[in-house]
Amino acid sequence: MKKSEKISVLVLAILVLVGCLGWVFLHHSTTPEASLPTVSSLTSVVDRGLDEEHTQMFRDKIFESEATVAANEANGTRDIGAILVLGNLYYELGELESAATWYRDILRTNPEDAPALENLAQTQIEMGDWSGAEKSLRAAANVSAYEPTYMKLVDLIDAHFPERSGEIQTILETAIANLGQTSGLLSRLGQWYADQGMLDEAISHYQVAHQIDPEDQSISDEITRLKQERKASQPQTEKRIIR
Repeated sequence: MKKSEKISVLVLAILVLVGCLGWVFLHHSTTPEASLPTVSSLTSVVDRGLDEEHTQMFRDKIFESEATVAANEANGTRDIGAILVLGNLYYELGELESAATWYRDILRTNPEDAPALENLAQTQIEMGDWSGAEKSLRAAANVSAYEPTYMKLVDLIDAHFPERSGEIQTILETAIANLGQTSGLLSRLGQWYADQGMLDEAISHYQVAHQIDPEDQSISDEITRLKQERKASQPQTEKRIIR
């Protein structure tokens, strides 16, 4: 490629990036401030522990990917697969804010793109945007539900919105209705019942999970632990001495 052509591609890439950032800015500016965390409170970059060689490798791939996205846009082609690759490269590099920008760019025209929603949610979790992550996970579950999405959603609520723990039961029961009974979903629902002190219900769900996956020793161990806890919590009947 001639030097002049390389410069043209780079300019196009910069223009597309500026345009996407401009869209994100406008989108945030029309959203009530109260519903969004402050920018300063979010983590924009994380250390992936990459050495200099691998960091440069990602930089080179990002440069090539941005050039591809820019060329597609210049030709009137919108390849969301190429944009997803670009977002993923930024995510793997640890530049979360940039990754989120590109995932949102996909959702701008394809709001029900499941991979973009899933990847945006994971990025938001690492950024500390709990409300944004919940919104993305719920949208992903509505579009293309699968078990890890529901698990991430209930774990997010459990960890960061404990006052809403009651919602976990509904989410997991919805997941079971949509996906069928799995050992993972039943065990997680059993855990929720145990956290509420409902040991009979917890044991019952773990037992069904064990029937589905009898090789999972952790489920068997949890059933034993819960039975011991239930026994310890029951009042001891005093033995009567008959004379």
